[in-house]
Amino acid sequence: MRPSPATAPVPKAITAKTRAPASPVDFDAVTEALRAAGHGPGEEAGLMSRFCQPVAVRVLSDHAQAVSVALTALGVRPGGYCVVSALACAATLKGVADAGLKPWLVDVDPFSWMFDPAHLRERLPEAPGPLEAILPAGAHGRAPDLRAWAAFRDETGLPILVEAVEAFDVIQSAPVPVIVGLPSGQGVFVACEDATPINAMDTPLFEGEAGLDLWPQKRPRLATAAQRLRVLLLDAPIGFQPGWGMSWVSETCAFSLPEDTAAGVLTKLGDAGVEAVGASFRTRDMDADETPIADRLAGSVIVVRIDPDLGLEALDDIAAVLRSAVAG
Repeated sequence: MRPSPATAPVPKAITAKTRAPASPVDFDAVTEALRAAGHGPGEEAGLMSRFCQPVAVRVLSDHAQAVSVALTALGVRPGGYCVVSALACAATLKGVADAGLKPWLVDVDPFSWMFDPAHLRERLPEAPGPLEAILPAGAHGRAPDLRAWAAFRDETGLPILVEAVEAFDVIQSAPVPVIVGLPSGQGVFVACEDATPINAMDTPLFEGEAGLDLWPQKRPRLATAAQRLRVLLLDAPIGFQPGWGMSWVSETCAFSLPEDTAAGVLTKLGDAGVEAVGASFRTRDMDADETPIADRLAGSVIVVRIDPDLGLEALDDIAAVLRSAVAG
């Protein structure tokens, strides 16, 4: 961390009557100093208050930008490899490339859809080249075990950056740097109990609406929409992530479909005007470990963003389109 500026004691002879007139306070300079020290005002202070332990926070406008500048702040050396999930999204892969690293895709757990330290410990010797960082990612609102990743960082010495962009509802600790989306959907923030990497991030200040004041109203609406959608699809061959809409909420809904039907369902949803994406954005030229589980999920999982303000009729339309697509 940056050393605190030295301060000298004020001589007792100087009193209020003999002091020179105070200069006007430069509040902009104070704000910049607070931000540089990881104690920003406004939305950053509100974000800090969500955590169980004191954290430093930096708000950014773009997911891929956050990945890139956070990896750079962690001291990665361009040309090496970054471990990412075989289900990593496009923004993740772009951020890794922008930091000068090459992604090495590893398989995920069939139930959590994430990779964990136990799995990775066995696979690290198979890396295609020098490893510079590990980037565990949450699964559409479910968060990785951050304490376990902090212990793995201490064990291996590798920088670790956790992505939990859709997990604003559940992230309350940051023993390693973690990227979380803002509830407004306009940006992300990076938080960490160690202010050093946050202070080292070189990025323009975020200009936008964080949406913190609206979250207490938005969360129950999301939960209601999720529970309604679950009921509407109760007897369809479509699954949901455990706890979605009940113990945790997210605007992204990941549907589990019959095997090898994702591509066809995506086409039919697009024809019906329902925006959805697949679970994988990998390309043929990316280095990858053996990924049978992620490959199966890529053929049987689609992701739809759910507007918390959707009424029952709109949710019923989405459910009807899904039923028809799966049946076809």
